[in-house]
Amino acid sequence: MGTFGRGIAALAVLTGAAAMASPAVADGGPGPAYFDQPYLPSIWQGLYGGVHLGWGWSGDADGIVGGGQVGYNWQSRQFVYGLEADASAADIGISETFVVPGAVLSASASIDWLATFRGRAGILVQPNLLVYGTAGLAVVHAQAHGSVTTFGFGQISASASDTGTGLVYGIGVESMWTERMSVRLEYLGFSELGDFGIVRAGLNFKIGP
Repeated sequence: MGTFGRGIAALAVLTGAAAMASPAVADGGPGPAYFDQPYLPSIWQGLYGGVHLGWGWSGDADGIVGGGQVGYNWQSRQFVYGLEADASAADIGISETFVVPGAVLSASASIDWLATFRGRAGILVQPNLLVYGTAGLAVVHAQAHGSVTTFGFGQISASASDTGTGLVYGIGVESMWTERMSVRLEYLGFSELGDFGIVRAGLNFKIGP
């Protein structure tokens, strides 16, 4: 299964759980008629910040990813759209060791940090439950290390690092648990940066009015 397929599968399993856990549903909150009101209280609109934690993969490498995000939402009735920036530390890596006659070869490579700047747009399927798509620009930093240890001659090592940019796209679901706090689950795929994707959960807090 490719990057997008794995992300969609993981997201689909948890989207149903998020919908069932949404306070608007569990507490018998207002249904579709809510959106017929001439004024919809903008509980989603405004500045927010939060943290996220998840799992990423790139080819045969995989590992943890976590960091923080900040963004701003606008709301027009059941439509929510906005901008978001995030930065994450990562340990998405792979290492190999080979023993050959007279030497030991070791190599490792990892994605150690990434950042994105994205637009988001979605629709409220319930007043407190948002399904959205997102796209924008990503910056990803990777590093590689290699060494050769020869019997009787010691070790020779080398390292390299690179920062790449590309497009990022994704889908997600976010549930507003209170007027100040929301939880989310999203999948992000990274174009032009190899077979790279992440699935992560996040917690956001609304800042200001």
